[in-house]
Amino acid sequence: MVYDLSNYPVPLLNEPPIATIEFNAAGYEAFMADNFKIIDKEKVAVPFLANPAQHSLNTYMERYIDILILKARKMGFSSDALGIGATKFLVGENEKCISMSFDQTASDKQLARAKYYIRSYEEKNQVKIPYKYNSKNQMVWEGKRLNKLGAYDHFQNVLQVGTARNTDFGRGDDISFLHLTEVSLADIDELMAGVGEACLPGAHKILETTAAGFNSYKKFWDRTLLNLTSFAALFYSPLWEYSPEFVETKRNNLGRLGIQEYPMTPMEAFITSGLQFFKTEAVQRYYEMAGGQV
Repeated sequence: MVYDLSNYPVPLLNEPPIATIEFNAAGYEAFMADNFKIIDKEKVAVPFLANPAQHSLNTYMERYIDILILKARKMGFSSDALGIGATKFLVGENEKCISMSFDQTASDKQLARAKYYIRSYEEKNQVKIPYKYNSKNQMVWEGKRLNKLGAYDHFQNVLQVGTARNTDFGRGDDISFLHLTEVSLADIDELMAGVGEACLPGAHKILETTAAGFNSYKKFWDRTLLNLTSFAALFYSPLWEYSPEFVETKRNNLGRLGIQEYPMTPMEAFITSGLQFFKTEAVQRYYEMAGGQV
């Protein structure tokens, strides 16, 4: 799909270093559209066509290796990142792709989605993936492909999907693609010292989440905005999914929960999430009076 992204808010909020990456967004989107099915909001199986927010993320992946996403709910980034990981698993060589969540419900959905992607690929192409290992949360297959010299190159691809129960998972691995969702529920500094260091040079690291109050993720987000980390900071408001009229109506109808469910700025997302001791309106007012510094 080709979208005019100029019609949407610019998500990039900092100035991260641009990297040289062999990643073609159009190629991945075409493969997923041709080979993967996804269940839409009407509970119908349809080809996986990237929506505007997913397409935006994919284009940023052409320029940035490390991407930190703060989002409104139900934007589809987990589906998209998992689709990219599944694509690498199916057509790449010596790929270790990890898609993990720190929320059990989200993790269960990711696992079911990964299995569904691969089944739809098998049905479309009338093939069966010769798994060496296919457990509850990890798929491994080994194969060989003819190279340009007429010899066979052997490879092993891994796709791991599940729940990260601690921040030490992944240590010692050679990860070629990392997607973590709901990372605001983890200690992000420990996380990056663990699984972050297990990533190979040039491996994409996609960390996406809704806000969960003022915690280690908020501090990491603030450092990223100041270009003190290697990450590109992307904020996707609900305007990437809904019309301004719809968002305004929802915010009005839901009262104080409207801002939490449909945050228009990163600060709205952080202030209205997590445990509240002071009134949200008062916190936001004093934050603005302080010049936006916490």
